[in-house]
Amino acid sequence: MPDEESQWKKFVRIKSPSVKHVRVRARKIEGATFRHAHRFIISRFANLRDVRRHAFGWLILAGLLVLATGVQLLWVQRSLSSQQPVAGGVYAEGVIGRIDTLNPVYAMTQSERSASHLIFSGLFRYDASNNLAGDLGETWRQSEDGRVYTVSLRKDAQWHDGEKVTADDVVYTLGLIKNPQTRSYLYRTWQDVSVKAVDRYTLEFTLPSAYAPFPHALTFGVLPKHLLGKVSPLRLREHTFNREPIGSGPFRFTNTRAINPDMERAVIQLERNDNYYRGPVKLERFQIYTYKDHDDLRQGFLSREINAASELTSEDIDMIIEEQPTTVVGDARLNDGVYAFFQTDQPVVKDVAIRKALLLATDRTALRGALGGKSSSLHGPLLVEQTASAHGKKQAAYDAVAAGRMLDEAGWSLEGNIRQKDGQKLQLNVVAPDVGDFPVVLKEIVKQWRALGVDVKDQVVPTATFEQNVLASRAYDVLLYELALGADPDVFAYWHSSQSSVRGFNLSNYRSDIADDALMSARGKSDLQLRDAKYSGFIDQWLTDTPAIALYQPHLRYVTTDGVRSVHGSASVVDALGRYHTIDQWTVLQAERNKTP
Repeated sequence: MPDEESQWKKFVRIKSPSVKHVRVRARKIEGATFRHAHRFIISRFANLRDVRRHAFGWLILAGLLVLATGVQLLWVQRSLSSQQPVAGGVYAEGVIGRIDTLNPVYAMTQSERSASHLIFSGLFRYDASNNLAGDLGETWRQSEDGRVYTVSLRKDAQWHDGEKVTADDVVYTLGLIKNPQTRSYLYRTWQDVSVKAVDRYTLEFTLPSAYAPFPHALTFGVLPKHLLGKVSPLRLREHTFNREPIGSGPFRFTNTRAINPDMERAVIQLERNDNYYRGPVKLERFQIYTYKDHDDLRQGFLSREINAASELTSEDIDMIIEEQPTTVVGDARLNDGVYAFFQTDQPVVKDVAIRKALLLATDRTALRGALGGKSSSLHGPLLVEQTASAHGKKQAAYDAVAAGRMLDEAGWSLEGNIRQKDGQKLQLNVVAPDVGDFPVVLKEIVKQWRALGVDVKDQVVPTATFEQNVLASRAYDVLLYELALGADPDVFAYWHSSQSSVRGFNLSNYRSDIADDALMSARGKSDLQLRDAKYSGFIDQWLTDTPAIALYQPHLRYVTTDGVRSVHGSASVVDALGRYHTIDQWTVLQAERNKTP
């Protein structure tokens, strides 16, 4: 108990603090608090501002480092990748002229031939180097006498409906062409050739005589016998197949959409043939827009209705580039020749001295300049690409002084501004079609010949009546016209005297026994050296006789919008359809792709 009492007394001695004492203690605590706050917070505000400035600077630096790293990564990514063409998309090409048929047996206009070429296949085709290559046909061989050609077909070709393409289809197609009731423009080419199917995939062609260029004729479009075999040749031209065809080419027909009632404007819709035997093309769809004339075609391109166009004049292309500088212009030499043909049966140009004087008076360099320089020089009846014998053989160069002297010596003296002889004016009727660059060429030639003292009457004739009113009747003294020279040097149809008839294409009515013999002999020889020797003699005689002036070799100029990949980079093409020879690589779309090392 004593201990408990002691502890209690200690407890009792603890007294409650007085109010005064509490206030003194509170003031002491408050003072200490203010002193600490001033020392550790308020007095360090300036330091805090300094720290904030430093922190903000570091944040900016860090942001710049992040940005620099992003830019570097983007640069590295772009250096390792690029915009590259990819498969897919719609290719829209514009052409001039209505399309009345898609059947290759009847297709005559450039627009019809373009469409049918994409739908149908031939036995052979021209590759990017203008050499004959296999299409439906794989190989061909020639008999020793040069009269029989045997062609082997590939076995994996199908029609768009899935049926196999066989030798019977080829025999059927040629049977139609040779039948006059079919009324095909190819009739005359094949009337003397016979063909038979040796087996399901082998053909044998028999010619009346040796003909070296024959394989070049095997590019015609083949028709499906299983669909048309029961159709009468008399009714084939009106058959629905011509408007809704089934072929075996890289594209299949889907439909035709009329833009106006009379079909002057229409769109042919094609889609990729995924079962194409040479492998599907990259384009998903192909559209062919038809236009009435060059003006409409140009406007169609400028309005972006189409992304590609051919058959434009030099003036059209200059206008397009001026308005749309990013337009890409493909430029390839055509295996064609533009000539000024002298109708040698006409009294004035029958005189070779006048023909030679007019040749000397024609500044062909200035003429090509009037076309914007987008053509190549042409020196004779054949191209150097066709035969080695054409190298170094040229018509006389421009010399206006020598031309005037030659006419003076021939008795054609200047009377004022016009040359006359025995009271007769030196007058020429010069005719050209109203298409392409011909009006420009005509204007330049008229200017040059008038400067020589020739009374030139120039005439531009609409294409609708040109063949009947000009070509067939030979109603001209001088004709400006373009010849399709092709890949083979055989120009028998243009210069042999047998072709100077109304239906022939010897537009000069040129007659020469030496030239005839060389042309006839050359086409019967398969040996290239022997053929070249014959063509060398023909060219020499042609240059001596001057039945025409070789004006220039035209170019295929093909415009596309930026990003489209098609005919660009081709050095030359056999004909306008040659733009399709690399169609398996055409594209309209691009995407980012990594570069391969």
